[in-house]
Amino acid sequence: MARPTTMKGSEMVIELGDGGSPEVFTAPCALNTKGINFSATPNEAMVPDCDDPDAPLWVERVIQSMSASIAGAGTLAFESYNIWRDWFLSGNERNIRVRFSVADPNDGYYATSAVLTTFNTTGNQGEL
Repeated sequence: MARPTTMKGSEMVIELGDGGSPEVFTAPCALNTKGINFSATPNEAMVPDCDDPDAPLWVERVIQSMSASIAGAGTLAFESYNIWRDWFLSGNERNIRVRFSVADPNDGYYATSAVLTTFNTTGNQGEL
């Protein structure tokens, strides 16, 4: 078996746009874990067998909508805290990119306008 090419966790980068023209994307500091999840919502129809009305119906599906969600967690970097807090409190969309290669900034990324729906900060006494 040939060994596959794998990606380091540091090679997945969540970048936020600054809203400028041209727009500049930067990755706020301290996200140790990052993830992107894709989902699709199907629309279903039951289709009868025209030759045999007593046969079970077949389910046909088409994709009605698609969505992506992005998550991250890490050690709080005060340099980035206001970026996340201000975005959440604004309720506004922001352009983001999720890149999969730090070697080439134009290779392998998803770009979209996003809203920040969850912003959590936690702390454990005696831990960073």
